[in-house]
Amino acid sequence: MKRFLFSAALAMVLPLAAAAQEPFDAQKAGLSQPVIAVTMALAQNADALQLTDEQRGAVKAWMDEMPAKRIAVERETVAMRTELRQMIAAGAPVAEREALAARIGAKETEMAMMRSACVDHWRSVLTPEQFAELLRLAGVTE
Repeated sequence: MKRFLFSAALAMVLPLAAAAQEPFDAQKAGLSQPVIAVTMALAQNADALQLTDEQRGAVKAWMDEMPAKRIAVERETVAMRTELRQMIAAGAPVAEREALAARIGAKETEMAMMRSACVDHWRSVLTPEQFAELLRLAGVTE
């Protein structure tokens, strides 16, 4: 019996350990496509956007902090989705599934608003011309 429990525990932990080694891909993990994503386009196009030293510092500071916060929320949402799948498969009471689904919806809203705040941040850091070009480079506008 101990061997079975150990094997079961190992089977549950190994995928998590492997996931910790790989870059986190929210869409691959089962989250919806972001409403808007511009920060990577900004970081990759600093020269094309002719960012000032101050603007480049703002990009670096943002990249040092915010992706980790977003990934933490994404991972939490993925965990909740996994839990919901298990609840559905196990036939958990509908009210419990509804409550968890509502929490997942709130996390999805939180992620959408994180991206919204990110875009607002870049709107305040960049000139109007740089911001318009960023949106074009990110594929948001033509």
